Amino acid sequence: MVESQDPGTSSSLPSPVKSEEATRLLTELCKSHLLQNVLSALGEDSECHLVGGVVRDALLGESREDIDMASVLHPEEARQRLSAAGFHVVDTGIEHGTITVVSEGKNLELTTFRSPSARNETSYSDSIETDLSGRDFTINAIAFDPGTSSLVDPHGGQKDLKDKVLRAVGSASDRILEDPLRSLRAVRFGPAAGRELDVSLRAAVKDHKELLKDVSIERIRDELVKILCSPCPSPALNYLIEASILEMFLPEVMPSVGFEQNEFHIHDVYEHTLWVIERAPATELLRLSALFHDLGKPHTLSVGEDGRRHFYKHEHVSEDIAKKVMKRMRFPKKLTENVATLVRYHMRPLDCGPAGTRRLMRDLDTLFEDWLLFKRADMPPVFTEEEFQEAYDQFQEMVQTEHARTSLPEYGHLAVNGNDLIKEGMAPGKKLGTVLKALEEAVIEEPEKNQKELLLELAKTLYKEL
Repeated sequence: MVESQDPGTSSSLPSPVKSEEATRLLTELCKSHLLQNVLSALGEDSECHLVGGVVRDALLGESREDIDMASVLHPEEARQRLSAAGFHVVDTGIEHGTITVVSEGKNLELTTFRSPSARNETSYSDSIETDLSGRDFTINAIAFDPGTSSLVDPHGGQKDLKDKVLRAVGSASDRILEDPLRSLRAVRFGPAAGRELDVSLRAAVKDHKELLKDVSIERIRDELVKILCSPCPSPALNYLIEASILEMFLPEVMPSVGFEQNEFHIHDVYEHTLWVIERAPATELLRLSALFHDLGKPHTLSVGEDGRRHFYKHEHVSEDIAKKVMKRMRFPKKLTENVATLVRYHMRPLDCGPAGTRRLMRDLDTLFEDWLLFKRADMPPVFTEEEFQEAYDQFQEMVQTEHARTSLPEYGHLAVNGNDLIKEGMAPGKKLGTVLKALEEAVIEEPEKNQKELLLELAKTLYKEL
């Protein structure tokens, strides 16, 4: 398996800032109009703290839009105080102690202090320290007290951030038993973020991986997408294979591992998949397309008399696999269609000539720019960047020429339509549709043919041949 070094390496990840700098960032955040009003509405006795990602990211010198808070107030009391102050409050998970405050275009999640508990149980506590003791990982178990402008870090999360190590809070096994999805979260906050899993957490993930089968497929899906779109997807996917987790939810990937390609590649199919994932922009569409684009190769292998390996029409098999998996994992229909389209057309070459360029623009429509991004990510590894860039520039010239042509006043639809052909004595039906499709292809091939007289003559000839 390959551990790609571009860009998914820990050296490219942000390093922790000094706690004084993080404190300054969080203090400034708490002085914002929104948080000042929320904290005032909750009252000093709420013991409200910032928790989770907003604190972790501040310690990495970063800011984030979504803010999580924790308070000693029970959810009903917190909701009453916030509503009285004019805030819109949503009971997003009130049965588990969580409400969402919607204000100024932002969502702030507020959770009542909890006690560590068994799976699917919720019990409240009266201190932030007890609440932090039940959180998943030490780097997520750091709080900020707006009242004292101080960090609360009873489990050494700041040190683990510095050391790029992911540790569970307390017993790793207990934390995963509370919520088996934490096995995947461990991969997302660990290898996918350039951090090593400590020994006990690594063991707990493997020991309890079967419990993931009890987790809803939507939650599994969302974590896998976050892993794919992470800074370091390659080591994360490698670990999921090592831990025998990937085969539980994406068995379609496994035949690609170690599957030899041909002289146009320096990687096996799986290694190449990782290479493309790393190079693709970190969007759901492009990373998922990268994951699926070559999974049809093991199913389409043929070997010529000269011993060369071929994978004819593997893009169509890959498209079918993408559709099957995304339907099973309940991805949105539109995203599934878009991924399938990029996978279907990923083999179309850049050196396709003017007619090929026109077909690509027609077939891809609004996905054309995404296809271009994917082609760069999927550059054959045997090519140099300079060779690819030359082909890319030549293709862009053809695209610009086509844009200029289609902007002319005379550009439009076919110069003839079905009614025109019927007037010439052609019967409505499938045969007529075939003729119209052929006329469209003829015009794509030679745009100057898009003249009514020429197309009617060609239509008559085609109709007779059919």
